[in-house]
Amino acid sequence: MRNILTINFKKERFIAEALSYTWVFLGSLILAVAYVLFIIPHQLVPGGILGLSIVVNNLTPLSVGLVALSINIPLLLWGTKVLGRKVGIKTAFSMILVSLFIDLFSFLTEGKAYVDDVLVSTLFGGVIIGAAVAMVMNAGATTGGNDILVRILATKIKLPYSQLILIIDGAIILLGIFVFEDFTMAAYSVIAIVAISKTIDYYIKKSVKNRTVLVFSSKNLLIQEELLKGENSADSILKLIHHDSNDKLILVTKNNKKLASLENIIYSIDENASVTVMESNSL
Repeated sequence: MRNILTINFKKERFIAEALSYTWVFLGSLILAVAYVLFIIPHQLVPGGILGLSIVVNNLTPLSVGLVALSINIPLLLWGTKVLGRKVGIKTAFSMILVSLFIDLFSFLTEGKAYVDDVLVSTLFGGVIIGAAVAMVMNAGATTGGNDILVRILATKIKLPYSQLILIIDGAIILLGIFVFEDFTMAAYSVIAIVAISKTIDYYIKKSVKNRTVLVFSSKNLLIQEELLKGENSADSILKLIHHDSNDKLILVTKNNKKLASLENIIYSIDENASVTVMESNSL
């Protein structure tokens, strides 16, 4: 019985991981298409490593995707400790896909602008890029570049994450103004950045939902002890822990993305535990 439960758990984790990589693939594909159709043809510089790559592409014969990959790989190697091995692998997967897709679709479209109105192109591109980035982030990865750089800088520079993002994006836009000699481009680039960030915020907040987890196990006290002493304390993983005499443990998670790590802890202590997950309205 125990072996069967272990096999089923491993199968579920494999399916969940495969689904996660599928979302990373789709998000990376959509991100690349949005850049090729809406951003690159109008030489917009919406911050980030891809924005910097668009500037470098204008100065050199190197493609946007190749430049982005050349910058992202060293950043990823540098920031692996910050991201963690699992997230690092998924991030590398996303970065390579985005770079390959951008160069492939740029070749197929020959750099043609399919939306002539720059403002419409900026808004559409920004919203689609933001949704794609949120898709990748919800799958447990990042699209690389700016996010890695900011996480690294945050460990050395005592400034809020949002301010560091703003500083880096501002510097890249200023570089774009200098290269393209176009202040109007800068205005559109700022609009694109706002559209991207607002869309990411919307989908990330939408994905963060509370879950009530019921755990039935004869080892609930050990499970509760392990959860409380772990790196992810009750303040970060769980909102409420309750244990009663009927071997029932009630957990209220603050973030549904924590469920996988929570289940790993539970099953590592008791493979025969029964876990039920329900939606929660807890604040």
